[in-house]
Amino acid sequence: MGTMPDLEAVKAIVVEAGDRALVKAGRATATFKADTSVVTEVDMETERFLSERLSVLDPGIGFMGEEYGVQSAGDGRTWACDPIDGTANFVAGLPHWGVSAGLLADGVPVMGVFYLPVTRELFWGELGEGAWLNGRRLHGFPDRPIGPEDTLCFSSNSVKTLEACHVLPRIRCLGSIAAELAYTASGALMGTLGVTENIVDTAAMLCLCNEVGCRLEYLSGGALTITDLPEAKRAFRHFAVGPPHVLDYIRQTITVAHPDWRSAAPSAAPAS
Repeated sequence: MGTMPDLEAVKAIVVEAGDRALVKAGRATATFKADTSVVTEVDMETERFLSERLSVLDPGIGFMGEEYGVQSAGDGRTWACDPIDGTANFVAGLPHWGVSAGLLADGVPVMGVFYLPVTRELFWGELGEGAWLNGRRLHGFPDRPIGPEDTLCFSSNSVKTLEACHVLPRIRCLGSIAAELAYTASGALMGTLGVTENIVDTAAMLCLCNEVGCRLEYLSGGALTITDLPEAKRAFRHFAVGPPHVLDYIRQTITVAHPDWRSAAPSAAPAS
């Protein structure tokens, strides 16, 4: 693995990108991509901004984004960025959207920054250096019995395709997998379930989740690693992120609603 870029500089770039986008939140015009998810000119502008600014920090690092795909090859290190994670929320004027920048080294998340401009929450983390929110160190969900006032989060597609009638805690769906993983790292959420999410959506906050002791595993069992993902870089099997005792609980209480869920739920589309 090469040298790490300056984290403070990365944070400044992500915050600037988010504040620039905030000006147009709730007022941007959306169009539909081929995968039925929405995109705006703000997504495109923000991705170009991230690519240009991050490349200045270290030209040896490659770049892949949600809108333009792989823009440059690197030396084993790659930025995986989602310029607006939660575009549907952004268009609707809802608060849970943000700018995500994750650094992968040989497929391993080693740095992540995620900024929610509406709430002014800045999450960051670096391999071996912990996970942080606005200067406060994060520790994830505590190892204690799960109760009815705890909160479990589902991504938009997983909530449509999983059976959760036996779950005791409250259930939420925020519409941004990066935000859901960030709040899982903070311990505000006990865990998050997803399916079809892209590596650019998740790379940044998976670094933080790893730092607080969360695991990334398939609902059916077994660890999910980024290098396992297909060429599309999406997880086409349901997965869960959380501390070990939460993953045990999830497997005891949640099942896939239909064995052939992809054909049974044609509305399930890549997250926006």
